[in-house]
Amino acid sequence: MRLLERQGRSGGRVHWLDLLILVMVLTVMVRTIINSWPRFDRREERKLRLEVVIFGLPADLAESLAVGQWVKDHASGEFIGKISRKEATPPRRAARAFGELDRTALREEQDVLLILERTGRLNEREGIFCGREVVRAGQERLFHTLYTEFTGRINRISVMNE
Repeated sequence: MRLLERQGRSGGRVHWLDLLILVMVLTVMVRTIINSWPRFDRREERKLRLEVVIFGLPADLAESLAVGQWVKDHASGEFIGKISRKEATPPRRAARAFGELDRTALREEQDVLLILERTGRLNEREGIFCGREVVRAGQERLFHTLYTEFTGRINRISVMNE
């Protein structure tokens, strides 16, 4: 193939493989530009209230949870919120087995409801963010405070009107 053909075109005919590669490169360039462009969806900072339910927490650990402590998500390391209210059921004991001493029956357990408050980012398409991670009702997570580590379920999320 000569550099210039009789009609004056440089490079001659375009091969179908070259055309396919050109289309793929243009597609990647357009997708990169679209993904890097800032989004136009509405994001707003609002005050959130989360209810975290903890089932079967030992009584001594339930006592170490106090109003004013910050609760952190173990997996992401993000602070989920500050405890604004705590409700605990009275401690319950497991039943004994036919008069024998059952060591597991000596452990007292409580169910605890924690009300956490924090400002979070609301995004119409993606959900509610407390930090970098999406928070949804019904999620079961490993949480910890300065003194206690526990598994809890986010029971309800409400957006506060200020």
